[in-house]
Amino acid sequence: MPDYVFGDKVGRDKYTQSGNNNTFTVNNSEGVSRADLDAAVAELRAFVTRLTRDGVVAPDGTITDPGAVVAAVEAEPGRLRALGTAVAGGAKDAVLAVVREGVAALVVALVSRT
Repeated sequence: MPDYVFGDKVGRDKYTQSGNNNTFTVNNSEGVSRADLDAAVAELRAFVTRLTRDGVVAPDGTITDPGAVVAAVEAEPGRLRALGTAVAGGAKDAVLAVVREGVAALVVALVSRT
């Protein structure tokens, strides 16, 4: 039996109804496999390593040039394909739990918006 949600659509898969705490998120994803998560983490770590080598990120993971991080993510959209797939599949928190560098949250947020 299908589920029905009535209300105003406020996002791709978000709906609101009148009243308090009535926001629903519809997630039809089957989730992300362990292999997909591992690929996303490896991809993100390699990207952070490159940014560190380029001097955009300090060795402790802090961002020295936020504009350069944004430019690097936008310059090569195909480079972070596995990360984008994992984030779209709902594994954002899982990826960030593994990769804890300060720049990781920014990179994941940039990939999420595309």
